[in-house]
Amino acid sequence: MNNFKLAELLEKIIDNRGKTPPLVETGFELIESSSLVGDRKYPYYNSISKYVTSHIFNTWFRSGHPQKNDILIATVGANIGSVAIMGENRGCIAQNLVALRVKINLIDPHYLFYFLFWDRTNKLLKNLDIGAAQPSIKVPHLLEIEIPLPKIGIQIKIGTILSAYDDLIECNTRRIRILEEMAQAIFREWFVHFRFPGHEGMRMVESELGLVPEEWEVRKLGDIAEEVRRNVEPNNLDSNIPYFGLEHIPRKSIALSDWGFAKNVQSTKHKFFKGEILFGKIRPYFHKVGVAPVDGVCSSDAIVIRPKKSEYFGLVLFCVSSEDFVNHATQTSQGTKMPRANWNVLVNYPVVIPPKLLLDEFNNIASDMVDLIITKIFQNTNLRCTRDLLLPKLISGWIDVSELDIRIPEAEA
Repeated sequence: MNNFKLAELLEKIIDNRGKTPPLVETGFELIESSSLVGDRKYPYYNSISKYVTSHIFNTWFRSGHPQKNDILIATVGANIGSVAIMGENRGCIAQNLVALRVKINLIDPHYLFYFLFWDRTNKLLKNLDIGAAQPSIKVPHLLEIEIPLPKIGIQIKIGTILSAYDDLIECNTRRIRILEEMAQAIFREWFVHFRFPGHEGMRMVESELGLVPEEWEVRKLGDIAEEVRRNVEPNNLDSNIPYFGLEHIPRKSIALSDWGFAKNVQSTKHKFFKGEILFGKIRPYFHKVGVAPVDGVCSSDAIVIRPKKSEYFGLVLFCVSSEDFVNHATQTSQGTKMPRANWNVLVNYPVVIPPKLLLDEFNNIASDMVDLIITKIFQNTNLRCTRDLLLPKLISGWIDVSELDIRIPEAEA
């Protein structure tokens, strides 16, 4: 196995660091460094993606656009060294990113991705930081990294093995996203549009919220949910207890699939239990609301919400994670530079409560979906652990794959 400098293995470098182009609501996607967070293999779409016009796409980015199998690396900002591989030809890259196009006769792009993703290499990338005001990697320094190269056939096998784990992770992630969308859609149909099972012919009556179905109650959130404060000091925590900071809570997703551990905690935190709801109260417009998949502790910048009765779980969860509620929390937040949502204000948010049979039916649907989401989260955790154990052993050659009969995708064979 011979070592090569990264510069020797590249056909092209696309570097569009500069001013942010004019943005529009739809068009060609602008892939930013935030799309490379976590351990996702591919840069991901999200609800706050940015776009440019076809004119800007064709004229602004003169060094080109990333193509399928190009490697993206964040070179400026808090997540320098984060990497992804393009799964499709899609959009253009923003400043603070570079795209690397490899010489495919020398190196398999998936092998390069996993080499750069490897913890040991990623630490090396972060150590290239020479920034003063903010972390920064100079491209010439990046190109000096040495990469061990087995034969191309071995590289492809290694990339195929590791990709299989990421493909399963991505499949589970898509299922989680679909489950969330289904649950939110059911919530809106039943509790906003009042198109619940048996709604035909239901008599509507006036209320403070307008017309609601007869026999439904208009109550306040505080009647069915409460804030739970279980303060705990860092010196009283087991170092292996899961810790959720606001950075671990995704935007517009109730699935909390990432967390740290209490060994890094240095201030008072809130204890929570599995199934309780974490609501990010700082800058609530970031829409950080999720259901805890485990027992643990969280930042004091999160409100721990618990339904007062188990049958209220689904209603409370999908109410406080809805766009309307988050907008209300934003509008009633206090402070200018660092607005904070106030639970003592949020308790007055009006909610509609159906008769018990309908409430139980929705709660069963919501609970089953949340349980399945949590199951998928832990399946992904196990897949990541296995992949990360295999990765260094495969790249170092400790595990010999030369004799393995691996079906290689036709496009890469």
